[in-house]
Amino acid sequence: MDRKMTTKEYDLYKAAILAANDSKDKEALRQILKQLIANYGLDNNDVQYLIKLFRYNV
Repeated sequence: MDRKMTTKEYDLYKAAILAANDSKDKEALRQILKQLIANYGLDNNDVQYLIKLFRYNV
């Protein structure tokens, strides 16, 4: 069963995604995506929203 994301975790992931977008670091985005799916699953609403923030396809 996938666990629920805390507000702190959400904020950390969002900041990391925005930083990776700014630096055009697609590898960092790939790693973030892998972590999100492994920890929370794709059916998590927070994960779905965070993935929409990705500026680049990974």
